[in-house]
Amino acid sequence: MTDAKGSKGFSRRSFLKGSTALGLSMGLFGLTACTDKNSGSKSVIGVQNGEKTFTTHTCPRNCYDTCSLIGEKVDGRIVRIVGDPKNPITAGTPCVKGQTHINVLYHPDRILHPLKRAGKKGEGKWEKITWDEAYATIVQKLKEAIDQYGSESIMPYNFSGTIGFVHQHGVPWRFFNKIGATNITRTVCNTGGKAALPYTYGDFSSIDPETFAKTKCYVTWGTNESYTNVHSVKFIQQARDNGAKLIVVNPHRHPLASQADLFIQLKPGTDAAFALGVQHIIINENLYDKDFVENYTMGFEELKKQVQNYPPSKVAQLCEVTEEEIREFVKMYTQAKPSIIRMGFGFERRTHGGGMVRAISFLPALMGVVGVEGGGFSYVNYNHYPFDNSYTKRPDLAPRKMRTINMNELGRAIAGELPTTKENPVKVLICFGGNPIPSAPNVNLIKKGLEREDLFTVVHEVFMTDTADYADIILPAAHFIEFEDVIADYLGWYVRYSEQGLEPMGESKSNVQLFNELAKRMGFTDECFNETSTDIIKKGILNKPIFKDITYENLRKNHWIKVDFGNVFSDHKFNTPSGKIEFYSENIIKAGLHPVAEYLPEEESQDGSPALFAKYPINLLTPASPQLLSSQWHNVPYIQENLGEPFVTINAKDAEDRGIKDGDYCLIQNDRGQVRLKAKVSNSAVKAGVAVSFKSYWNKFTDGNTINCLAPDAIGDLDGISTYNTNLVQITKA
Repeated sequence: MTDAKGSKGFSRRSFLKGSTALGLSMGLFGLTACTDKNSGSKSVIGVQNGEKTFTTHTCPRNCYDTCSLIGEKVDGRIVRIVGDPKNPITAGTPCVKGQTHINVLYHPDRILHPLKRAGKKGEGKWEKITWDEAYATIVQKLKEAIDQYGSESIMPYNFSGTIGFVHQHGVPWRFFNKIGATNITRTVCNTGGKAALPYTYGDFSSIDPETFAKTKCYVTWGTNESYTNVHSVKFIQQARDNGAKLIVVNPHRHPLASQADLFIQLKPGTDAAFALGVQHIIINENLYDKDFVENYTMGFEELKKQVQNYPPSKVAQLCEVTEEEIREFVKMYTQAKPSIIRMGFGFERRTHGGGMVRAISFLPALMGVVGVEGGGFSYVNYNHYPFDNSYTKRPDLAPRKMRTINMNELGRAIAGELPTTKENPVKVLICFGGNPIPSAPNVNLIKKGLEREDLFTVVHEVFMTDTADYADIILPAAHFIEFEDVIADYLGWYVRYSEQGLEPMGESKSNVQLFNELAKRMGFTDECFNETSTDIIKKGILNKPIFKDITYENLRKNHWIKVDFGNVFSDHKFNTPSGKIEFYSENIIKAGLHPVAEYLPEEESQDGSPALFAKYPINLLTPASPQLLSSQWHNVPYIQENLGEPFVTINAKDAEDRGIKDGDYCLIQNDRGQVRLKAKVSNSAVKAGVAVSFKSYWNKFTDGNTINCLAPDAIGDLDGISTYNTNLVQITKA
């Protein structure tokens, strides 16, 4: 483990120097400062420098980077928030969104008092009430629902407003388990890959991003680090400075694609075909590592047989690339060792996303770079999460096994269109740390459900979001600067502390305070509902040797501690049935997938649904914007100015065929909805038949033109993954 031992102290002078040099840059590719990974900033909690105090925090938003932050406090007010210059990943510079945390904290539109609806749902008429009245009303509705319809008629909705162990992963679920509420799956982002990779490797643990700089070939596949993981870019650039090749595989030409040594612009949904086509050449031309394959893998003969179905000529046609591009990928990837393949979430949010991850995952094993420094694959990391979920969430409080609803089907659930909710409707919805309008799929159906007069909706929020517009009761939520928590990266290997820097503004409450108090109002006497954030952090840390330095006291002192796993899989031990990397898996057959891997046309595609494709011939992709994290930050003026109005990028040929010119307004529609957006016409950003529009602009700021009203709420192949990008539309001039 790495902590702050050996650091040289942290004076006001060094803080200001570091924040000026590192914390004020907004450039996406300028995050190059890096320090010794063995150093962490010394404690500045409560240390006074004249009239100033410094507080330490962690950005809890749903982002790979999980920035360590420092607040400068003057006379009880935070006057500046910058990145910790000593953390190797944050390196003093938050992303463009993180630069505006202070604007969110002191935003004039923050909800500061409980409110109850005083008009029709969605009308925007509210009446200020007391917390006592809010609690009394909520408790009454909860008890009525339980008495008349059973406890499963109560449903929580939560995603990534905060990803802290205490406030997201902990106390709220104690409350819902105690009630016996419906469970929700949290399957928007990466559950398909998390399910797929263990079939190959026995685990999905990924390499340390700080070792990216040591690779000789970095392949970024279906992700866009320059928008969604900006702090990894400096490690990628360091690798390139050392002579590494950069390959980008993506349907969308993004900033890194324009810098790449090789850009493969696939037809959306054909990633598995391309991966198997590459393996066809690697295997048939004996370019793989024979010793590694023989000693540490099983199922090679089955893989060799399967890839014969994917010759370059066929793959080129399926993927809409050239055979020369496929061979150039093979040449660059096999001649530069060690190599890293970074798998993103974009291609995974498809009908067959889990299968695509599995097909791609074979490549590092074929090349023998698994367990090698600067080699392997990068996906997500969770093994360094040091908390005991059985303690933080208390599933033992549930009276029985409760029904589960996939959160991607929220609209169907609350509109009564799922078999289970037709029989037992959702009568109470409690939404906290999530804003399904506009970020969830099939937004129009969600709105239809929220408009039900017999659905009692509670929203715990910092702002009057699109979802809050439909609430019956709105509860003011504390900002993360106003409560204590522990957060861990899900790409890097850091556990990070976030102190409470301020008292909550107005009458706002944290999740811990809200659900503990609500539990007592419900008459629950379990001792866990008396625990504070500090209690939970102290008691919830697992007693495992690797977490020996992760204590409450050490986290407060050091702010962040690295859990060092060395080279992942360096012992060449894999938690699979064979103990080896499995190209062939009997277990994955039980999940309904091919025992090796295969290409299957998407549910909404030219080959998968020809009749639908004839009506809606454009595949709409909705990647992340550099200025937003889902819907968060859209109401911050600086972000709004840089973001501009929503637009759709379409290929020049598609535009010409439809009489659309750059800057024209156009209609994008399918059976789920219609939006009106400005067109951005490009010859290279997307291929013909593909369009891109960034998510998730607020509905109220775009006259209802949130792109996710078009997104499907179908479920993908593994572990309930979402299918946002399996989305056919038609585009016409407005």
